[in-house]
Amino acid sequence: MRELTFKGYLLSQLQELSGFNSTSLYTFSQLARNNARLKDVLSLYLVMYTEENLRSKLLKKFDYLNSSCVKLNGLNYNNVETYLQNDSLSEYKTVYNNFLYQRNRKEQEDKLKMMMYKRISEVKQAKCVTNYRIYKELNLNPGNVNSFLKNEDTSKVSVDTARKILAFVNNY
Repeated sequence: MRELTFKGYLLSQLQELSGFNSTSLYTFSQLARNNARLKDVLSLYLVMYTEENLRSKLLKKFDYLNSSCVKLNGLNYNNVETYLQNDSLSEYKTVYNNFLYQRNRKEQEDKLKMMMYKRISEVKQAKCVTNYRIYKELNLNPGNVNSFLKNEDTSKVSVDTARKILAFVNNY
């Protein structure tokens, strides 16, 4: 799986917020007039990833985008974290923070599943609960549960499944 890039994240947000599975900046520009969140994401995309010629054409046609693009003038991927520290750019910083959350989500989920694994192991041993009992009672895939519980393979279960297992052993 490829690492999420800010450009890819912005494009996926443009599609999600517009409701169109498109890459047309013209379409997004039309829709952003009445959608502040879409306008914020589009402005970031235009300033950071759109060639000057196309950006100029879009800004002439959709002049309501000018003010936000002027606020972001000078922004690029190398300075995005420091540039967005300005309090007047909080809406754009929110977009960037959401990107960072999405990019680091798997790592955070793996840490959480490892913490749950440790607790499950302790309770399982104290209460003499077998892996067989866990996957039979919860109707889970035996291979995935065993990989998680025997080999600490956090990739084999979701956070929700790990929560179910933890709740089950706690209540056993």
